[in-house]
Amino acid sequence: MYKLFVHEDAEADLEQLWTDCPTAAADIQVFLEEVPEDQDLLDRLTQHGFGDRDRDDINVSKWWEQWKKGNDLWRLKIWSLERQGLRYRIIYAFVPKKRHYYVLAITHRDFDYDVGHELTQRILRALDGL
Repeated sequence: MYKLFVHEDAEADLEQLWTDCPTAAADIQVFLEEVPEDQDLLDRLTQHGFGDRDRDDINVSKWWEQWKKGNDLWRLKIWSLERQGLRYRIIYAFVPKKRHYYVLAITHRDFDYDVGHELTQRILRALDGL
């Protein structure tokens, strides 16, 4: 059975998003509340490329640079937000042996995935703490 957990850093991101963009915060909050009840959808969170814009609610991608370094990190976008021009990403890790997903960050699409970026460093620290 898959399980989803939201790291305290991501909880803080979501709290800030309620101030910055309540519409995005609401959609993300609903997703985070509903996805743990859907084992099929949880399984899809590790299927790179899952999520057709016209058919599915989300799109999933590996964070390739981190994958090349052995870090099982992913990013997810919610199509309903994209259609509204609200481009936010949920960054999460997967721990296969436990079948656990950990949401580590919620950020705007403009996030710089570079290893030197402050948010990337925060995500990597959280990943190390899992």
